[in-house]
Amino acid sequence: MEPQNRVGVAQLTNLALQGVDLNPLRCQLLRKCIEGEDHAAALMDLSVIDQLYGDLERGLAWQARAFETCTLFRTDRGRTGVKTLLVFALPVDIGSNTPIEFLVTSDEFEIVTCYLNHDSAGGATAALPDHDVAFCAAPADAEDAPRFSQTIRRALAGSGTKVLNLHDPSVDISRLSLQHQLPRMDGLRLPAAVSCDRPTLTQLGPRPWHGTPLQPLGDYPVVIRPVGSHAGRGLEKLDNADDMASYLARHDDAEFHLGQFIDYASPHDGRFRKCRIAFIDGVPYPCHLAIAERWDVWYTNARMEESAEKRAEESAFLDAFDHDFARRHAAGLDAIADSIGMDYFGIDCAEDRHGNLVVFEADNSLIVHDLECKTTFPYKGKHMQRVFSAFEDMLRRACKPS
Repeated sequence: MEPQNRVGVAQLTNLALQGVDLNPLRCQLLRKCIEGEDHAAALMDLSVIDQLYGDLERGLAWQARAFETCTLFRTDRGRTGVKTLLVFALPVDIGSNTPIEFLVTSDEFEIVTCYLNHDSAGGATAALPDHDVAFCAAPADAEDAPRFSQTIRRALAGSGTKVLNLHDPSVDISRLSLQHQLPRMDGLRLPAAVSCDRPTLTQLGPRPWHGTPLQPLGDYPVVIRPVGSHAGRGLEKLDNADDMASYLARHDDAEFHLGQFIDYASPHDGRFRKCRIAFIDGVPYPCHLAIAERWDVWYTNARMEESAEKRAEESAFLDAFDHDFARRHAAGLDAIADSIGMDYFGIDCAEDRHGNLVVFEADNSLIVHDLECKTTFPYKGKHMQRVFSAFEDMLRRACKPS
């Protein structure tokens, strides 16, 4: 099977962030589908556009139709790479697999993505294209991650291909398991987390919570979200039993994740600061620092573009990272890299009032990019280029000998 050429996630996302109206392109892609020209590739790009515009259901439907005829896609970047990077990905939404197209930016590598599921794995891997190195982009916290990695191992057995980021069954970085995956040590904090169904939460009596699933959390406040939610949907902080009752009345989900609330507001100005760090071959690289007046901070809701003061602080943080933040938390960062052991992953973290490193999330699919406005964020490019260069250096080291 020959890979079909698609525009790809990175280029379409970049256009959307620049304010480009993607509807004319969407019409062109629909015409391609009708005419049968690169039918599957057009469906894949339609899927991305609809997901970018907030229609996840229709986006995944386009994707499913594409996979009926093709599961191999070449990202069309207007150039042909000297080396081929074969990426194995799960058929999930655009935010769940490792964002390879954002990480590989040079002309050296051509990206070919193979989408696998277990029903079609044998046929899909029977005639893989020639490649120099492979990468497993499947989300590490997916239920299918271990089986997915086994499928890849079987497909490439004896090929001499190095496959980066294959899932290790002993590693579990899901929201509930991360607290057990990382070591308990001075200077490193992980919020306790539990899963609980609606009937149990509804029947909770007044504190103390001894003998209940919430016992590890200790006390209010707690952070709650529905199981399976993303991008902050249903995420709230509950300060007491009345808040819990109100929350359950407003959310009809069956199961919820609850976590210990750690107050990481700065004692100096009351602001919350959360940073994203990418680990590549065990080395930490800073990606951003989000600064906000709210505890549930993401880079997108921190409104960094509206504050020159915040941007100046972020710029200074990125510049000083190696000899400041990374040095102060060297033991914790080393422990994280060793415990998770993946070739590539990222964490969202902060410092609490006592200077401890607080890790909120670890994931191999956290978005890492350099798509912010270059005029507003002139300092970001050089730091993101360090990330991209380190990632590509890792690929080069793993390539099969010429």
